[in-house]
Amino acid sequence: MVKIARILLIFLFISSLFGGDFDKEFNDFDKNFNSVNLNKQKKFHQNLKNIYLKTSSQKDEMDRKKVLQRLIYSSKKLGLNYKGYENELNLLGVKQKNYKPLSSPKNTTLEKKESVKNKTNQSTSDKKNKNNALRLQKIEKIQDGLKLKFNIPLKNSDIKKFDIKDKNYRSVVDIKAKANLDFKSFSGHVIDNIRIAKFNDNTLRVVFENRVKFDMNLKFKDSEIYITAISLTKSSISKDIIKTKKATPKNNNVIKKNKKVSIKTVVIDPGHGGKDPGAMANGLKEKDIVLKISKKLGKILQERGYKVYFTRNSDEFINLKSRTAFANEKNADLFVSIHVNAGPKGKAALNLSGIETFFLSPARSKRSKDAAALENKGDLEDMNHFSKETYLNFLNREKIIAANKLAIDVQKHILNRVQTKYKVKDGGVREAPFWVLVGALMPAILIETGYITHPTDSVNLAKDDYLESLAIGIANGLDAYVLKN
Repeated sequence: MVKIARILLIFLFISSLFGGDFDKEFNDFDKNFNSVNLNKQKKFHQNLKNIYLKTSSQKDEMDRKKVLQRLIYSSKKLGLNYKGYENELNLLGVKQKNYKPLSSPKNTTLEKKESVKNKTNQSTSDKKNKNNALRLQKIEKIQDGLKLKFNIPLKNSDIKKFDIKDKNYRSVVDIKAKANLDFKSFSGHVIDNIRIAKFNDNTLRVVFENRVKFDMNLKFKDSEIYITAISLTKSSISKDIIKTKKATPKNNNVIKKNKKVSIKTVVIDPGHGGKDPGAMANGLKEKDIVLKISKKLGKILQERGYKVYFTRNSDEFINLKSRTAFANEKNADLFVSIHVNAGPKGKAALNLSGIETFFLSPARSKRSKDAAALENKGDLEDMNHFSKETYLNFLNREKIIAANKLAIDVQKHILNRVQTKYKVKDGGVREAPFWVLVGALMPAILIETGYITHPTDSVNLAKDDYLESLAIGIANGLDAYVLKN
């Protein structure tokens, strides 16, 4: 234990070196946010989000508290969702009402001028926006692709088509349009998978993905666009092969390479197992629940074209270091560890419920530390395996940010799916030092799918339909992350 404590101290010291001083940015926001136009306010907000991600690797919570207060303020001003930031701030013991931006006579004058100007042009501007803003109204699956219906006819300048070089063939269409959707995925077409999502507030992204080469066709009709895939004929494929052969005449494996299937690889890790049952309460065992969720998730991902591996697919004990080592051996693109949480004994357990998604970083809140301690204790003998070098690898900022983004997408889509039918609390995206995530060379997250000690959560976790909804939500979150990255 002394050795473990020493390693943790080294780890926390190194992590503090990544911290930044953001006082200049905070002061700039406080002085100017209320006096600038909408576009500049959005830039301020985006800069705060970048700082929020950077503070994920800091030991000091002060910058985290400051950026959360300002994110809540800017989100409210811009009409954005701020509940997640507010929940995290409350967990850090800070109240939003304690924050007030700086104001000055200059700011007040500018605000009044802007207000008068806005009132004068409000009627005209509203009419223009309503008439000119392209907005998606309907998505329809057709034989070879999708039909999208908009409120007004599209122009060529509204559309950008390009290809992405990846393991698979991917064709992308970006449409300058607003849309009230998060993510949709379609299969059963002439190609492997079609995905559509809101890339940002003003852009709709459609992605066609296939294991073999294909052509994409766009057809306009009034306010509708037909996006379809066309399988290449044998003659056109052979022409491509002939061209490749001319470029590399000595390569005898050209045809095989063209036919090779290469797709995103996900390692699913059902927590605990065998001699380690995990959390137990209300007649349930964590190891059994998470195995069921994992198998459902694996099946869904395979149907969507992913390559899936499991750290375990039966009731067996796998030590912690072997889990991420397995993912590294498989060259996985993503690592997802599935767990069930538990509260302390007694009445306190009744106050803890909900779904949480964690990424690897120094723990901040007591709740994060408690969750990590609960999951880590199952394999204490393995902790000596993790060396100083492992921690240095883990502290790679890019990997922390990627895992944070993955956690955000997964948490969001789990809730979108589950909350349509079940009353489930949003526990948020959190950071904690889970041993099972240490050493992963890819973005890695750990999902706590509910509290086995809570009366409502435990009833849900015993339902097959609920577990299926969890699996679909996780899969949708992974799709959303892959689409954007």
